[in-house]
Amino acid sequence: MIRALYERYLLNQINGMQGQIPEHITMILSESDLLDDSGKEKLGAFLKWCFALEIKIISIYVDVLDVKEEAKTKIVSLLLDELKEIMAPLPENVGFDIYNEKGELIENKVGDTHRVHFSVGFGGKNEITKAITSILHDVKDERLRPADIDENTIESHLTVREEPDIIIRAGGKHLSNFLLWQSAYSELYFTDVNWHGLRRMDILRIIRDYQKRQRRFGK
Repeated sequence: MIRALYERYLLNQINGMQGQIPEHITMILSESDLLDDSGKEKLGAFLKWCFALEIKIISIYVDVLDVKEEAKTKIVSLLLDELKEIMAPLPENVGFDIYNEKGELIENKVGDTHRVHFSVGFGGKNEITKAITSILHDVKDERLRPADIDENTIESHLTVREEPDIIIRAGGKHLSNFLLWQSAYSELYFTDVNWHGLRRMDILRIIRDYQKRQRRFGK
């Protein structure tokens, strides 16, 4: 009862603030966060909390840097299967794409109101490298002149085009190798609770904190 009242209080504060709800939110997870039933349920709940707040774009990055190399292929395969299972019951208006550790699109669905980007181990360094390689091919095939290459060119070749408004790391103290180009001006938030302990009220607190910040976009 007390939690419900507090959540309503937070929601009223959010709705009463002049600051905008973030359009694009990113969550950084570790592989252990998702490899059990409670982790999967939490991800499904997190997505629904974001949808209810009218957050249009959600990026989920599953970090597999700490996984031993000999076990990585199996772990990535398990995680990809888990993500497919989580996305299956979501509403038709929610579109999504799932990328493996090589940046290959393995599954996607078109949606008209919300978009979810999933990346398992495909980090920002690889994404930028892949974009530059693609640009070099365009130059070689004379579809692009070197003199015409600018920031917009690189951005048009990235896997995820949208820039996150806020990046969240649950229960962590450092960010991971994800959306490096896109997150240049993103707000950062590190939670005190780990992924399994994350609650709706924690997300509401994060949104309220975001609304209170003065974004400078590098100025």
